[in-house]
Amino acid sequence: MTQIEYKVMSDGELLAYVKQHPEDNEALYAYVDRKRAGSNAVPITLEQAEIELKQRINQE
Repeated sequence: MTQIEYKVMSDGELLAYVKQHPEDNEALYAYVDRKRAGSNAVPITLEQAEIELKQRINQE
């Protein structure tokens, strides 16, 4: 079997590959790792999430 080089794929190419090959867990992990690395997400508590959600709902 040919080894797929996920690192040379763009985000779009890798996402398309993951969608076309849902059985390829290695590709999925590569995509998730890449997205996490580029994320500015900050972990918050459930209470903080509820407050944020209520604030966003009230803004609409």
